[in-house]
Amino acid sequence: MLKNIFSIALFALSVSGQTNDPQRLYQLGREAIAHGDSDKAIEYFEKAVALKPNDARYHYQLAGAYGQSAATAAMFSKMSIAGKAKGEFQRAIEIDPNFLPARMALLEFDLLAPALMGGSEEAAIEQATEIRKRDAIEGHRAFARIDVAAKKLDLARSEYAAMLKEQPSSARAHYFYGVYLMLTEQNYKAASDELEAAVKLDASYMPAYFQIGHVAALSGANLTRAEEALRKYLAYRPKEDEPSIARAYFWLGGIYEKQGRRADAKASYAASLKINPNQKDAGEALKRVS
Repeated sequence: MLKNIFSIALFALSVSGQTNDPQRLYQLGREAIAHGDSDKAIEYFEKAVALKPNDARYHYQLAGAYGQSAATAAMFSKMSIAGKAKGEFQRAIEIDPNFLPARMALLEFDLLAPALMGGSEEAAIEQATEIRKRDAIEGHRAFARIDVAAKKLDLARSEYAAMLKEQPSSARAHYFYGVYLMLTEQNYKAASDELEAAVKLDASYMPAYFQIGHVAALSGANLTRAEEALRKYLAYRPKEDEPSIARAYFWLGGIYEKQGRRADAKASYAASLKINPNQKDAGEALKRVS
């Protein structure tokens, strides 16, 4: 099945791109991003934006493609491309002030980019304030991200504590806290507990299954449960801004590797790279088990 899906994706990427259907171009751009081809994605999204300039999603995805391209560009080009990405995030927000993914992406840009490229904590705080007006959970997460950038983990933790106090029955709230504990504090046991709480509250909240596998691949604990969770995620078609299938195969490979199942690990890493060849860690992992 994976081979067939990948063949379809490759066929889509081979389309000339001369279509005047902006939604088709948008889908081709999404497929190019999944394949790790930022240049092709930029081509498709730029055409889609030209045809349908008032769609916030199109500007947001074009900004993301610029960002992916900037990651591997030379310094001078990086600055130029990053400026384009910021402009597209801003345009998405102008079109739809309630489009929170673009606001969160712009906040991240403001935190990471040097002042020369337009980044600043003040600008990030402005975005976080606007986010909080529109979504309490996302607002706590936004301010926690600013605290992490400032190396104020006690304040970040307080934001998540307040979030859970306000929304104790929200799978999304537990999910975000679990991801924070995993990636920022490397508290894998607590992260796993929060992610399991998320799926207990909402068994259909699929990103939590991905992260259950992710945290287990990092910690080496609960590997059987992690395999089950990742297989469940692999049977699902992720929505935009949810973890990719390529990364699900990568973390499943990590689970197999920790279990000593080298052949299964090799197959899973290969499956990840077949979807997106531009993954340095997956390429190194495949060499390690081959």
